[in-house]
Amino acid sequence: MSEDKITIATVEAELPAVHQYAERHQWQMAWNPEALRLTFDGTHPGDGRPLRIVADVTGYRGLPPSWTFEDPANGKAKLFPRPKNLRGNTGSIFHRNQRRICAPFNRLAYKEHGGPHGNWGGPANWLQVKKNRQVRAIHLADMLAVIVGHLHASPGVM
Repeated sequence: MSEDKITIATVEAELPAVHQYAERHQWQMAWNPEALRLTFDGTHPGDGRPLRIVADVTGYRGLPPSWTFEDPANGKAKLFPRPKNLRGNTGSIFHRNQRRICAPFNRLAYKEHGGPHGNWGGPANWLQVKKNRQVRAIHLADMLAVIVGHLHASPGVM
């Protein structure tokens, strides 16, 4: 079986839970298996602006997805949530300077993919990273839940 077919089968096995979470939190989910891309359209809870969360799942589970934000009006990656610490002073996963979701489940957080983290052992090690327990997520629905949870602390988009 090709790597893409394995990825598609893996993602599709998780889709019922992802869809249920998205629906409960008013995010419209779309799955494009040809592009290996999940999109979630909704509104930012802080300022009500339309926002799209995107997961490129190429190589998923061997590698974490690449999570980004897009403006649903034009598909450009110019919108990004303003960070704000969660209750209990847990830091935000929204990295203001690099405009990245800084969590072990985001491939783009790793130095090898332009991110700030060279200390997590590389993206292939993503399931073993335990440093950030508040943002540990090993399934797509959990990842979406962490992102949406941090969006609720964010006052709006930059």
